[in-house]
Amino acid sequence: MDWDVVVVGAGPAGCFTAMQIANSGFKVLIIEEHNQIGFPIQCSGLVSPRVMELANLDDSIIINNLKGLRVLSPLGAQLQVDCSRVLALAIDRAIFDQKLCEKAINAGAILQKGLKATAAQSIPGGYQVTAVDKNDKNYTLNTKILIGADGVESNVAAWLGLKHDNLKAVMYSADVELAYSDANLVSVFLGQNFAPGWFGWIIPLDLKTCRVGIGYALINSGYSPRHHFQQLIDCYPQIFKGYKIIRNTGGTVPLGLMPKIYAPSAMLVGDAASQTKPISGGGIYMGLRASQICANVAMQALNDNDFSEKKMSIYQTLWENETKEETDSAMKLRQSYLKLKDKDIESVIRFLNKPKYKKLISKYADIDYPSILAHKLFDYNPWLKVALKIAKI
Repeated sequence: MDWDVVVVGAGPAGCFTAMQIANSGFKVLIIEEHNQIGFPIQCSGLVSPRVMELANLDDSIIINNLKGLRVLSPLGAQLQVDCSRVLALAIDRAIFDQKLCEKAINAGAILQKGLKATAAQSIPGGYQVTAVDKNDKNYTLNTKILIGADGVESNVAAWLGLKHDNLKAVMYSADVELAYSDANLVSVFLGQNFAPGWFGWIIPLDLKTCRVGIGYALINSGYSPRHHFQQLIDCYPQIFKGYKIIRNTGGTVPLGLMPKIYAPSAMLVGDAASQTKPISGGGIYMGLRASQICANVAMQALNDNDFSEKKMSIYQTLWENETKEETDSAMKLRQSYLKLKDKDIESVIRFLNKPKYKKLISKYADIDYPSILAHKLFDYNPWLKVALKIAKI
């Protein structure tokens, strides 16, 4: 059967893209190599309230509302900020994926689980995708537009010649039994020993269960992700006393804009297009916004019967117009952080642990747009930017 659009990958970005295109009456197929949507989980499940608004999902998948932030240095300094508003939501990530998939199906998209794309070849008028199911039965799918939503190690990107060497961060996390008295407070652990170039975290789900994780942006750190996780635990024995792992998760996150996320009759979306936040690594909000742009370009191409590279390039132009400034700013902040030693992290936390800065953080902190807070801090105290330049940070 011929398709208007074949989406490879049934994660949030893939399903959200498929839903919008199918809603306009086009024939859309989603193929997913796993047999169960939402698994394996490779995400901490921490999102901003605007994600729920964008996805138009009800509150049933929200596990906890988080209104505060605690940042800890390995040398002892702490910065705690409490807000009257909700900064972030801990969600059931598997159900989130499943709800978006249901929306795509209800819009008219066809979902085929347990079907793995094995190749894609350009043909007149689009692409021919070959796939295989769990019984080794082969399928041939012809499509006018191919959309790769198959994650950081995207096969579609490789088939299109769009693979990139962007910086990546490695994550290791777990749902744990852990007594945690501050059920509305996210804790962030900074330390270049256990989390080089990144951070550790506690996301409370309730007073007895938390998501604990660690990430590092130096792939050649010489140690396994599990080793860094244990280093975090060992660094804070009182906080993690008596913890018990329920289940593990983990994955790799691409960082920074990709030079090209389109080809004739094809586009990439989500982690496959490195559409993540360089500060936190979160990709759900970025992926959903990109999905809206990707879907609109796809629908324009189908309506105009124009699948040229020029037509598809509109996607990248629109995406960069919206995100380049924010992403570039976040990548600069990340590069600055890479230069900090633990004693520098300690000094920064102690410096910011003052009522005037905590008030700014409480007012402007935004996990989707961290540059807003950075600019406000620099505007409030221009010396901060000068000091960073002097220190070559």
